[in-house]
Amino acid sequence: MAKDQPSSGYRVRPFFFENKFRLVYIEQPFAFPDATARAIDASGLQIKKTPEPDTILGRAADQKALYFEAKANSFGTDSSNSLQARGHLLACGPAFAETLKPLESALLCYVVPQDRCALMAECLASLSTELRSATLAPGEHSVHGLGVSGTDLIYSWDQKFKQHAGVNGDSVAVIHELQDDTDPSPLLLVFTEEDCPNQERAGFYRRVLINQAVAKLVCDLNLQQPEKPYVTTARDLLWQTTDGILDFVGRDRQTNMVRIIRQNVFTRIADFWRGKQFSPVKSEADRLEITFKDKGIKAD
Repeated sequence: MAKDQPSSGYRVRPFFFENKFRLVYIEQPFAFPDATARAIDASGLQIKKTPEPDTILGRAADQKALYFEAKANSFGTDSSNSLQARGHLLACGPAFAETLKPLESALLCYVVPQDRCALMAECLASLSTELRSATLAPGEHSVHGLGVSGTDLIYSWDQKFKQHAGVNGDSVAVIHELQDDTDPSPLLLVFTEEDCPNQERAGFYRRVLINQAVAKLVCDLNLQQPEKPYVTTARDLLWQTTDGILDFVGRDRQTNMVRIIRQNVFTRIADFWRGKQFSPVKSEADRLEITFKDKGIKAD
């Protein structure tokens, strides 16, 4: 929804891109200014000091930002999720402009199932009151919903978002022609081990990431001429298969993605050719070099 797409024929409507918001960060820890960090320590409240939003979008025209956190369900003030929610609220206060200049203001946007929006809004309001009572400065918050209407996936928002982003209406269909078995996996651009607590599902998404890299590698090698070295790195492959989105992902998660490709693609290719008399493969760290001596070896 925040990525440039064709004006027609897109799978997911680029709603945020249409409203001039662009990617700033994906899953990068927010670093509080020293004064805010000290105030957090002095408050005695349970607050995560390195909150990690799912995504931050920014708009250059007015230096406004959207700070996103998505949850599969709403939660209450006594939930363990509240520790991070308090951190998110503070990150969207005065601390935001200090940390992410030239952006000037941020709206915390929690995305939950449509039927959980009211409960999520109630929780965030209570947490904001709690923070203010401890002389801390939380930012404004908004709650967005995802729900299905007929065969459409509907994204909805509240009045606070309308005011901050300057959008009209209350909702928009972001995906059409949904089926009962519609799987969003083909839309996956980035994946890290931390993104899915369900290990079975995490394994599936990891395979999607690997398959994307393998497909790109195979396409490149099919076009490669014999005796001309083909050189790439795990990061280069990931950058190309994510359409450059990799650059916005947090450093630790980038490292994890590179490791997945190195171990599951580069190492396996090197192992296949290891010990053979004429190996076209050189693999060192995150670098892969392949030189086909002739078309016969290339076919192997």
